[in-house]
Amino acid sequence: MLNGVDLRARQTLAEQIGEDSWEAQLSVGVAARPAAADHCRVRTEPMRLGSTRVARAFGIDQRCGPGTGDHLDPVGSLLVALGASVADSLVTELSGEGCGPELLEVLPCAEFAADGSARLSYGIRLDGGASTGQARRAVAAARARDSAHRTLEEPNDVEAVVQTAQDVHLTSRPLPAGTEQFTAVGRRTAHVRWEVGTHVIAEVDGVHAESDQPKQLFGADLAPSAQEYVLAALAAEALGFADPRAATPDEASASVHASGRIDLRGPYSSSPDAPAGLRNLLVQLLPADPTEAGDAAAGAIRRWLAEGHALRLVRDAHPIEVRLVLDGTPVPVPHTENDRRNDTKEQCRAS
Repeated sequence: MLNGVDLRARQTLAEQIGEDSWEAQLSVGVAARPAAADHCRVRTEPMRLGSTRVARAFGIDQRCGPGTGDHLDPVGSLLVALGASVADSLVTELSGEGCGPELLEVLPCAEFAADGSARLSYGIRLDGGASTGQARRAVAAARARDSAHRTLEEPNDVEAVVQTAQDVHLTSRPLPAGTEQFTAVGRRTAHVRWEVGTHVIAEVDGVHAESDQPKQLFGADLAPSAQEYVLAALAAEALGFADPRAATPDEASASVHASGRIDLRGPYSSSPDAPAGLRNLLVQLLPADPTEAGDAAAGAIRRWLAEGHALRLVRDAHPIEVRLVLDGTPVPVPHTENDRRNDTKEQCRAS
């Protein structure tokens, strides 16, 4: 085992799920409820890995809308998710190359235009233990198969259900990219530092967060996973549009449940045609009083589907720029299949 990464166990799982597609399906969910003015508590729900139920008992204090404060906001949660997931992919690939990095940091960035469109990027700082070719191949692997990278780079349909006396079903489909030149009017960044295995420490606007994977996915189960941070962002933002008020002890409160599914054959590369990102994204609003909420609750979710910044980051396609600094020196990274083939040729020549 190198860097806290059990490569043999990962390979065994890849072989098992390659033989049984049902066992490759990972279902993830969270539930958000108001906690105080403008923020909520998001609790992770049990994961399902194939036929196995995996208990998750983490909470994420989350702002319901944009801005800074003592808790992550929805966009901040997405930046944590991107950095944590990419760090996991990078260190796994580097471990397979026999590299033990002294430092690995991922610096995600989201920029927003006045019309609500966005673009994403992240920088990687890698010190010690890797050659230029090894670092470039690790970056190429993350770009191709990392779960959060693919979730945010590719378009996603988002389904929403408002659970009232007569349920309202809504679908938000990706918007096409704008044709005008992108001019950023807002910018958000995060700093994500790899610790060991799948565990990372993150900071966004002075707010600290941790992320890890469950033991069934070779983590130490110390904190919510990157996928749970993605769903927390959607749940908290939807709740902010719907009903973020904290209820009194004798009063019912609204709640939002968000869920998604990953075919692990994608990120584990046992099936190149399997998608690597979160799919089947579903957000369900249960109003405090389902019998009376009606049109108001549905209207709130429609506004979220039209205006939510985190929602647009997950729903719309965003080509992601990646930058690499290796031992203090900027290194061009592969962006095309030709670049990746050239890296493969370099690896063959080196061996």
